[in-house]
Amino acid sequence: MRKAFVLILSWALLVNPGPVVAHAGERPLLGAQIWIEPGQTPDEIDGWFRELANSHMPVARLFLMWAYLEPRRDQWDFTEYDEAFKAAEKYHVRIVATLTPSGPPPFRGGDGSQGESVVPGDAKKPEAAEYIAKVVEHYRSSSALDTWLILNEPAQSPASNPSSDQAFRLWLAQQYPSIESLNTSWGTSYASFDDAKPPTPGHVRNHTPELDWRMFWQGYQTSQLRWLADQVRKADSNHPLHLNPAGLLENLASVSNDLPSWRGFLDTLGCSIHPPWHFGLLNRDQFALGVSYVNDLVRSSIEPKPYWVTELQGGDNIYSGRKPMEPSPEDIAQWVWTSVGSGADRVIFWLLNARAEGTEAAEWSLLDFQQKPSYRLRTASEIATVLDRQQSFFSRARPMQSGVTVILSRDTMMFEDTFHAEDDAARGINAHGLEALGFYEALSRLGQPPRVKYFDDFDWDTKTAERRIVILPDVREVTEQQIAALNQFVTHGNILLISGLTGFYGPHAIAWPLAGFPLSKITGGRLKEVHNRVTTPFLSLGNPSIALPSRLWVSSILAESSQAIGREGDEVIASERIAFGGGKVIWIPSPIGLGAWLTDARPLANYLNRTLSTLLKRAPFIFPHPESGCLLRTLEDSQGSYVTVVTNGDGVANRCSIVGPAGLHPTTLWGAPSKRIGMETIISLPPRGTFVGLWR
Repeated sequence: MRKAFVLILSWALLVNPGPVVAHAGERPLLGAQIWIEPGQTPDEIDGWFRELANSHMPVARLFLMWAYLEPRRDQWDFTEYDEAFKAAEKYHVRIVATLTPSGPPPFRGGDGSQGESVVPGDAKKPEAAEYIAKVVEHYRSSSALDTWLILNEPAQSPASNPSSDQAFRLWLAQQYPSIESLNTSWGTSYASFDDAKPPTPGHVRNHTPELDWRMFWQGYQTSQLRWLADQVRKADSNHPLHLNPAGLLENLASVSNDLPSWRGFLDTLGCSIHPPWHFGLLNRDQFALGVSYVNDLVRSSIEPKPYWVTELQGGDNIYSGRKPMEPSPEDIAQWVWTSVGSGADRVIFWLLNARAEGTEAAEWSLLDFQQKPSYRLRTASEIATVLDRQQSFFSRARPMQSGVTVILSRDTMMFEDTFHAEDDAARGINAHGLEALGFYEALSRLGQPPRVKYFDDFDWDTKTAERRIVILPDVREVTEQQIAALNQFVTHGNILLISGLTGFYGPHAIAWPLAGFPLSKITGGRLKEVHNRVTTPFLSLGNPSIALPSRLWVSSILAESSQAIGREGDEVIASERIAFGGGKVIWIPSPIGLGAWLTDARPLANYLNRTLSTLLKRAPFIFPHPESGCLLRTLEDSQGSYVTVVTNGDGVANRCSIVGPAGLHPTTLWGAPSKRIGMETIISLPPRGTFVGLWR
């Protein structure tokens, strides 16, 4: 029943997708949020748009605050925003207009802010629809209008209200064949589905109701976002629609975000990247890696449509954010160039001009308090100028895609959000995500950041000319349908690397090792036991011989149709199976990605380099050996030219070596010139430094 519901929802989301935006023939555009609030003068507003135009950053994002637009009931005042659109038209700056339909004025029940997440229930929808209609109709004809951002940073934990509760009851009736089966699963005694209620918070032994509630809310939030998109479409069928989720390094199930399901009603997808808010899982030297990862996740979630970095930290934060940070010129260059090298269509800073009051007052700004360009704005402007000068390349360029994909599982995220403990990262709410990050970092050290893709958004069925590699990083919950997809993938001759406690649980936390362990169809073996190792364990693998750090657990295997490639005493701890059709399955049922993330990524990088070397070296540019602190992104155009972005995330100077196609030589677009020594190009980078080279 669940699969049928997902298929029906997926079909519904693809109906009437709206205009597809492809900024063909255009270089990536930089821009910034201009904060408009009551009391600003026309000259001030005009000056901010002039500043963007003079900085070669022709995109302005605006919050169209409901509380500012309707200061008194049914009395609408567009004065300040009209001045903004007038200035944008004057300076040929494109406006990304952000709607605030869940932030009504105080006399309509709001608090004067932008509001949070989706409109809270059907009772509030008529007023929200009226706000959307008035704003969209007012500005839809402006030549400056570029895109509607239908809601800022959607993210909401499952919340009970009359509308969501009723929708949940209907959803349950689709999932369970009878009320008796629901009662058996939940441990309840409801007379009918109409009596069912969302679970109440608190300590319980049966987590099935909570897992159902979380699964439902992902689809429910998507349906509410689609409702907002439909309201915009009623008034404007021409301009693109956009969303910008935030906090993408952390467990997205906790905020109900299922990004690929938004593809059907969006024209572009973006993200917010504010290290003080969103990089709590990273240390300072990993920020460049975090920017790269978030770019890859967002791109894969909307492809083949364009993606943006919709908010990028532009200035110092003092009280807002989890930690204070003032981005340096090196940070600005590194974050922007990494995003451009990853394929971002837009990079928009938060903010150009600071707010005058509120929790972010005098923070985040690219301008100083005298409204003059800071070094951060000057750096961004210099990058925009380079993009302008090299428009012939960047307008045709596309990011090089890795043949390796790291899989994310929304089912596993929901499981961890429900069952997590706080005593160790291997049992935490982000265990799956950190395992994925460990593999991402290890592959990035080879110069080839992998693709990042959701399990149910990956094409498992298509047989491709070149072998593909997929990594399942501690995907603890898998369904039998997903296992069938994995089998199809392997029989097409592809490679599957399975780590951690992947396949340990099925839906509703059923323990697969005690129910036949269906993943054995793929692995050629079953789990024997999971052993607890208090200290950081090392797994000794052969062929190639290497010791990999794990975390907390080392699992033993009953090998059946597989060959042992790692042992601990007389126990098999890693295996390899050659499948029908020539595919290969490497099974290491211990969290080696998390071990790499928390200790040292070099052993895992070396292992992947040796094990997958033939397939990894297809890329035009690579690191000849695993690099520490270095990151490489590559763009290619239709004429056989390339741009490489090489960054040093470390706080100390570093040397990075790359190898590329014979006969090509780089022209330096950013940073110090490189040196050629034999077949390698040596790039010396200062702390947080960035090199950008055009190869022809």
